[in-house]
Amino acid sequence: MPSQIKTSVVESPSVRCVFGDIFGADLPARWQAFLARQTVPISAVKGGNDFYFNYAQLPEQAPDGASNLLEQMTWALLTHPDYDQVIWPLSNSIDNSRPLCLVPLKNHGRRSVMASGFIGLSRNEPHDSGRSPIPKTLCFSHALIAGKTQHTSARLSLSRHLKNKLSPEQKSFLKRKADALRELMTPPKITRTQATEYPLALAKSWHAEFIRPDLALNPKLTVHEPRIPVLIATHWLELGGAEKFAVDLVKALPKERYAVYVTTDIASFNHWQTDIIEHVEAVFHLPGFLPDHAVPVFYEYLIRSRHIRLLHLHHAARAYDALRHIRRFHPRLQILDSLHIVELPPNDGGYAEASARRFEAFINHHHVISQFLKNFLTQRWQIQDNKISVIYLNVDSHYFDPERVAKGQIRHALNIPDQACLVGFLGRFSAQKQPLKFIEAAQLLQQRWQQSGATRPLVFLMVGSGLLESEIKRAIRRARGTTILLHPQLQDTRPVYRDCDVLMMPSANEGLALVSYEAMAMQTPIFFTDVGAQSELLPAEFLIDNSAPLAKKFADAMWPYLIDAEKRRHAGVTMRRHICEHHTHEQTISQLLALYEHLLSQA
Repeated sequence: MPSQIKTSVVESPSVRCVFGDIFGADLPARWQAFLARQTVPISAVKGGNDFYFNYAQLPEQAPDGASNLLEQMTWALLTHPDYDQVIWPLSNSIDNSRPLCLVPLKNHGRRSVMASGFIGLSRNEPHDSGRSPIPKTLCFSHALIAGKTQHTSARLSLSRHLKNKLSPEQKSFLKRKADALRELMTPPKITRTQATEYPLALAKSWHAEFIRPDLALNPKLTVHEPRIPVLIATHWLELGGAEKFAVDLVKALPKERYAVYVTTDIASFNHWQTDIIEHVEAVFHLPGFLPDHAVPVFYEYLIRSRHIRLLHLHHAARAYDALRHIRRFHPRLQILDSLHIVELPPNDGGYAEASARRFEAFINHHHVISQFLKNFLTQRWQIQDNKISVIYLNVDSHYFDPERVAKGQIRHALNIPDQACLVGFLGRFSAQKQPLKFIEAAQLLQQRWQQSGATRPLVFLMVGSGLLESEIKRAIRRARGTTILLHPQLQDTRPVYRDCDVLMMPSANEGLALVSYEAMAMQTPIFFTDVGAQSELLPAEFLIDNSAPLAKKFADAMWPYLIDAEKRRHAGVTMRRHICEHHTHEQTISQLLALYEHLLSQA
């Protein structure tokens, strides 16, 4: 190592932190404190190379909200053997609303990183000269990977030098360990019949060239007593019913009782991370630093390193796929999944079907949001009744309260007259939600409105976004004489419910739609197709048979409520009363916490 480089050790003798004159001053005190809070990796795999940290041109202020940064950088190295260095550029700082993602970094970006400073993590000593440590760079959004190394597979044999120092008993012990590891890493030889009959038992559970890693962690990050560590595995942290339920659950779990970790499976901006960051120990956006084949290994590592006692899956496909690997090492871990909907083809049942068909052997308990889903699991898949709990999603009736939301916000923003009758649609612009049927029904209602001689305007509002947006805009242009307005999806939907007189939701399929709970709590009558478990919440007069002519059926059912304000008011009051008595957020959380405690008592 060049003489001008000063070497220091942080937390573990296996990790060397390199910084010196060629990069500027020594590590500022705030950065030392920041790194002391981080997870600290040690040499673990791929030939036993040490990992080195280097710091360049760090400003005095340490970043906020960068929990587990070094741990994720370490995993990026472990799972990408073609690269020998991971770098986090200070010019980007850390943005909690953005996940890591692999994108090319151009030459000017490299120069910017070098000029503004970075944290680097290297597989080998990062400096043998004063040259730039970033000859070739790939950007992980906030972490960079640079410099290729030759790929080498893991070695299981003992060196001759080591063998000469071992006793026969030690050699025998190590040979048994090596043979066991080799067996785990070797694809099994199976017959075609075996592969068909016993696919789960015979499937190997991780990438053949990847050794189960051990990283030295800061004990402050892993010792939670007397709190119970739980892991919430999510699809992503974006707008959606299942995701909203997961976010609300994380925020409601008592911090004095549970230490909560969250993972996301799908690359996304994860806008809702900011809502939960103060309620969790850490959030891991797996696509940002892991290849697909390493996800099961990381899940097992996370459960082992944090002493997780309960894993709760929320439509997390990669977490489901990791279950066979997790169960191999953690047979006493309690695994719970939440199921929301039986999907139509081509999704063939969705998560409910997959959970029962492929992963039932690994799961301790199912939480379902409706009796409809429980019947699906018990009747189609013969799952025992005592392995399923029906806990409705419900709604925060204090938050979704019309008395707490000023009337007229949406009408004012879109120049909708106060006296207009406003019919709303709220949801994704996707085939499942059938927004084009809303437009068809709107045209039929507009014709009746004109024929009735009504003097006040009739306006239709569609709030959302999605793949069908272009087709919806074309359909609106063709619907001359019918006023249909579009508005992007909103983080706070209460002003929409507050200003709409009636909601129309012609979905082709649902579980039990969250919009139903919210509209009813906001005292807004809502008409829905009779699909999924909607009949478990809505009165029969607000359910529309899902058959042709669907648009006309909606128009017929809604018409009496459009022309009679008192009828609408009475329906809204009745709906809110039902929510407040039977479907509150507090009831959901209370029942889920009781389920958590029951499962933990079984461990």
